[in-house]
This record gives sequence, C-alpha cells and structure tokens, in this order.
Amino acid sequence: MGTPLDTIFGLPTHVLIVHATVVLLPVAAIGALVITLRRSSIHRLGLAVSIVAVLGAAAAWISRLSGGELASRVGYPEPHIEYGRNLPIVATVFAILVVVYWLFARGVPGNRSRPWWLMVLAVAVIVAAVGVTVATIVTGHSGSEAVWGAIIENTRPGQIPAPGQ
Repeated sequence: MGTPLDTIFGLPTHVLIVHATVVLLPVAAIGALVITLRRSSIHRLGLAVSIVAVLGAAAAWISRLSGGELASRVGYPEPHIEYGRNLPIVATVFAILVVVYWLFARGVPGNRSRPWWLMVLAVAVIVAAVGVTVATIVTGHSGSEAVWGAIIENTRPGQIPAPGQ
C-alpha cells in the first residue's frame, strides 16, 4: 500500500488530483476576471473566487508532489515535469493576488472611485489570471501528451473491437 501522495484506492493520486487542479484554476481565473472588471460583483463573488483560487493553488502543489511519486514509478516525462514544477508557483502568486485584491476592493464603496493602486492591483490580477490559465493548459497538455501521445500515434480508431462485437 502506497502513501497518500502515491496512491488512493489503488489509483495514482496524481491522476486523480490533477483533475481538481485543471478545473479549479481556470474557474478561479474566470472569477477573477469578473470581480476585477465588474465592480459590483466583488461583494457577491469575491470570497468564493478567493477560496477557489486558494484551493486551486493547493491542488497544484499536491499535484506536483504526487507527480513526483508517480514519476518514481513510471519515469520522468520531459517537458511535463518542468511545467509541473512551475505551475504551483504561478498558482500561488495568482491566489495571493486574488485574495489581496478581494480584501482591499471589498472595502471600497461602489459609488466612490477606486484608488489608482487598486486599479494597478486589478491589472496584476488579470495578468495573473491569464498566466495561470495558460500555465495550466500547457502543463496539462504536456502531461496528456506524455501519457497518450505514443498510444494514439500507434493505434487507429476501431483497432480494438467494442465489447459485444
């Protein structure tokens, strides 16, 4: 029986947790765009977006750690391993920016102009949202390519009969 970072119920933890990472980070990025571009949404959505961003960053770190465990069993796929090292850092910076933005933006009433530094912070959040989305896609694609690339390249549809045929 492996450690929790190695396997869960006999399946690689990495394969399970990456699904949380690839869902939570882009959803948080979309939410971050909404709360920065639409002032009125900060009070309704800010806390939820902050929580999802933090959970996404945590999932990215667990994905990185569990990826190391999986790699020790199946090998170290390049360039996925390098992207996987960087994604948790990008996700953490994004989560921190979102939480800081939410904490300050919620205190600015909707009928007053925003301070210049809050607008600069909003731009930083938007840039980080785009960055974390791109990093998530590139990391996920490289992992999928490492797992499935050779299989798809060496097979064709219909090669294996469907059950009952």
